[in-house]
Amino acid sequence: MKTMTPAAAIDRIGSATSARDLFEGSPADPAAARRARRTYRMLIALIHPDTSAAHGIPADAAGRAAARLNRLHQEWLDAGAAPRRTTTSAYVTGIRGTYLLGARLRRGRLISEYTTAERHLRVAICRTPAPSTDALEAAAEHLGRRGMAAFGPRIVDRGTAQGRAWVAYRLPNGLHTLAGVRSAYPLGLDGRDWAWMARRILIAMDSAGDPALPGLGLDTVLIEPEHHGVVLTGFGDDGPTLGDLFDAMLDADDDARRQRDWARAADSTHLSASAALHEYDLLLTRLYGARRYRRFSIPETA
Repeated sequence: MKTMTPAAAIDRIGSATSARDLFEGSPADPAAARRARRTYRMLIALIHPDTSAAHGIPADAAGRAAARLNRLHQEWLDAGAAPRRTTTSAYVTGIRGTYLLGARLRRGRLISEYTTAERHLRVAICRTPAPSTDALEAAAEHLGRRGMAAFGPRIVDRGTAQGRAWVAYRLPNGLHTLAGVRSAYPLGLDGRDWAWMARRILIAMDSAGDPALPGLGLDTVLIEPEHHGVVLTGFGDDGPTLGDLFDAMLDADDDARRQRDWARAADSTHLSASAALHEYDLLLTRLYGARRYRRFSIPETA
């Protein structure tokens, strides 16, 4: 597929009878997930409507192919996820109130998270008897003590349900998950835009102390575009590595490749968050020069 032409990419997408014709393996397999991301990025780069004229293909054909590719990619991702459920009867009762559980936002190995009737209030419930939410609470407390509470969830209640610990936490207005950001930028982010997000992720990891590293998933890292805010919610849950996050979010330019290479090296050498931040800043200086503010926005259609 490395030498595929735009026309052949459109034919391949159009002839796919299911997502499995384009993306192999299970989304739960990190190697398969990386292959799928590479396939998606290559195909979308070939048939994206914004570049269709340069590739000599009609914009309407490119638009239809891009829409179908997005649907098939999402179908592949959904096939590997546990079914989400919405309920009007499940609830948890804590010290300060009762919380009706809505849609399940994610299902990690240790923790599941749910919406509630209040838009910015979530409930994280342990999936095992071990109190995995302790790490989330400890990280939020540690961030608060260091004056960095804005980088983590604000715990508002806690309790147990059928022997499983849970916490309720509130998020600020105006946040977007990295999954939403990635959908808004199908070709990936410019390395300079990703740089401020990645720096703040490392700052939050360093400031959260020792309770647990966060699960750096596309649904557990949230950003506030206008003021360059970042919030981590996945403490206590395992998940993708720093390298996986860089791989998922960056575009295909050479500077992005160098950032990906750095993140993989940071993973393999088990750098602390503070050491990683220092080395990442050195890389950014080499790539882009002196640090400067870049306005970032998310399209309304995202």
